[in-house]
Amino acid sequence: MARRFPLQAPLDHARHRLEAAERLLRMLKRKEESARQRLQELGSYKQEYQQRLTGTAGQGMDIQLLRDFHVFLAKLDEAIRHQEGELVQASNHWQAAHDSWVAQRQKVKAYETLSTRHHVQSVRLEEKQEQRVSDEMASGKYIRGSDKTII
Repeated sequence: MARRFPLQAPLDHARHRLEAAERLLRMLKRKEESARQRLQELGSYKQEYQQRLTGTAGQGMDIQLLRDFHVFLAKLDEAIRHQEGELVQASNHWQAAHDSWVAQRQKVKAYETLSTRHHVQSVRLEEKQEQRVSDEMASGKYIRGSDKTII
């Protein structure tokens, strides 16, 4: 029977941490995509609102309504700048989580390589022991067989 890998507990722990890093990575990617989508929606809404302003202003409009349009567009610009910051922050968080995931994956691969080497070495040792036992048994039969011919 093959010997137990002495670093099995750290390998299991590293795999668990890798799975947690993968879950975090997926969650942060969804947040980044959501922030990107909100930014696109704000940009589309601003463009639509500017077109309405251009269409309405061409027909003539009240000065108060014109000011309201400009105030609202300024608020949209502020919201867009804020959302751009949110997107940058979400992207940075995702990148940091990705870097952590890569490090965790490398650690798991290193442990798995050691585990594979350990398993191969254990199998070879076991095969050698079995071969030794088989050789000893064959040798014993040979010796017993040759003892009978001598007598």
